[in-house]
Amino acid sequence: MQAKLRFSVYGELYVVDLNQTMYFKADDHYTHIYYTTGTHFMIPFGLSKVEDAIHEKQLFCKRFVRLGRTYIVNIGCIFHVNAMKQVLFVSDSRGVNHSIHLPKPVLRTLMGLLDEAVSQADK
Repeated sequence: MQAKLRFSVYGELYVVDLNQTMYFKADDHYTHIYYTTGTHFMIPFGLSKVEDAIHEKQLFCKRFVRLGRTYIVNIGCIFHVNAMKQVLFVSDSRGVNHSIHLPKPVLRTLMGLLDEAVSQADK
């Protein structure tokens, strides 16, 4: 299965490699993409369009989780969730930590999903 998303508009093509993506962040009608390599760029498509494209890639739809209205995060990059401080930490391949501030209910739901994923992996 192809690990790349393709978005085209007005003679431009944007290619997003899901294997390198750490998280997506909404910015009005645009989406910022953060790679594990440190690369960051923006595409002129909303987060819902990105989410729909991810769901078409069945191998990747379970790897990426929508967190609220602003983020889609690669769960493989998450290393710490603190619901009390309302922060999620992800790490890139260079060892740089990125903090994402989210509401407590969103983080608690994420903790449940991560707990379930770890339980299934242990079986």
